[in-house]
Amino acid sequence: MPQDSGVRLAACLPLRLRPVPPDAVERRRSAVLAGPQREATSPGIHRFDRADVLTELVARIDTLESKIDALVAMMLRDQQREAMDLSIPLEIHGHGLRFRWAEPLDPGQVVQLDITLRLYPPSEVCCLAEVETCEPGQDQPPYLVEARFVAISAASQDEIHRFILSSQRQQRRSDLSR
Repeated sequence: MPQDSGVRLAACLPLRLRPVPPDAVERRRSAVLAGPQREATSPGIHRFDRADVLTELVARIDTLESKIDALVAMMLRDQQREAMDLSIPLEIHGHGLRFRWAEPLDPGQVVQLDITLRLYPPSEVCCLAEVETCEPGQDQPPYLVEARFVAISAASQDEIHRFILSSQRQQRRSDLSR
């Protein structure tokens, strides 16, 4: 990985990697930079007629209950996904990653990376990265991969920086308490 002035952090995080076919790179780049799509929220505050207050209140409670159910389902899905994913040791910084992988990747190949950052609340970063090097080695997994981010939203990059700073603060606190 080219030398840069950014701070690097060694961590063990859930990582999912999916190769992106060359003909789909631009489409995926647009989707990554646009960020996650959110559902439209319920309408804002309305004036109530006295006769419709109870009906409107029941409808709003139903809407809130459905949103709570959706949030609980998302939390359970995220917990199950994280439990299924294997956390791998990696080195992360604002411009890319270094990690070991089981399969060889071609230099120049674009891959989609989904990284779950252990923040509060947990944050998932989705980005495209270009493989710079993939070297075979003696360790397991056998391939040391260095990848540079080529499409990452500003919010995702901020989350990575927040994760690095938070991890460094925790490390300093534990060093001071010794």
